[in-house]
Amino acid sequence: MKKLSVLIAFILLIAVIPPFLKVRKHLMENEKPVVETIDAYPEPDFARVLYLGYNAFMANMIFIRAQYYFGTHYVTTRTYPLLEQMIRVVMALNPDLRYPIPFAEAAISSMRTRDAVESANSLLQLGHELFPEDYFYVFNQGYNYYMYLGDMEKAYPLMYQGARMEGAPEQLFWLVSRVATMGGGYRLGYEYTRTKLEAAEDKHMRHLLETELKHYSNLLFLTEAVQKYMDMKGEPPDEKLESLVRSRIIEKVPEDVFGGYYYYDNNDGMVKTITEGDRAYRHIQEEKRRKEEEEKKLKEAEKDKETEVSEEKNEDAE
Repeated sequence: MKKLSVLIAFILLIAVIPPFLKVRKHLMENEKPVVETIDAYPEPDFARVLYLGYNAFMANMIFIRAQYYFGTHYVTTRTYPLLEQMIRVVMALNPDLRYPIPFAEAAISSMRTRDAVESANSLLQLGHELFPEDYFYVFNQGYNYYMYLGDMEKAYPLMYQGARMEGAPEQLFWLVSRVATMGGGYRLGYEYTRTKLEAAEDKHMRHLLETELKHYSNLLFLTEAVQKYMDMKGEPPDEKLESLVRSRIIEKVPEDVFGGYYYYDNNDGMVKTITEGDRAYRHIQEEKRRKEEEEKKLKEAEKDKETEVSEEKNEDAE
């Protein structure tokens, strides 16, 4: 009986070798398709059962994958639709990890859309449930509402609560208290982004935060210039801020890091930008390149036509 079992096992092994070799050859000769869907990651509750016994290990592996996902999308689309689900699985497998949520929240909120902010804030709420003593998860929810959506009604209570929690930086409460004054929000954005940049290690995350820091730096610079202009002239500058240059308060209006332009909103006395974030910047740049290519092709076609007409004239003259 034992010999028969060994013989059957040997026959089955021989039988699977040809299809195995065929599949191996196909995978080697053809590029493996990359398909990213939400179905690739289990529901958090199911993940605890699926990886039973290896939860901490799998949490680290999925977070590494999440970092790779962020990096590849940062240099392409600058959108991260699967990141929230990936981090929720990570935190379900290892609730003691503190770094995945701040990492993902910064990436998702950088898209600057309402859906992105709600997604980022849902992760922060999860973080608050896991680490109720940490001010970061409360304060950042309000920060996102204010800086990205301008929703002060939702923002202020959360920022105030977070800034008053034990462990919050001392200057945070002072910044929050100035958030409703001219330039106060930009100062908050600048100082808080600088704090996050100091703690960031991922190179793409650092670049994202450096861009954000430059964004707030420009807004602060122009806000201060506007105040100087109003002190001198007793009136607000023009919408495009060109009067600041004509008055020699600044040499030039800085370029918007996101590809748009800065302007003065006379309704609320604030310097603002037309852009919403990196996606807007990339879209503008892509449109610019597309138009340049179309103009180049048009000029080449006109040149070819002129050459053709010139050659026909020469032939007629001969």
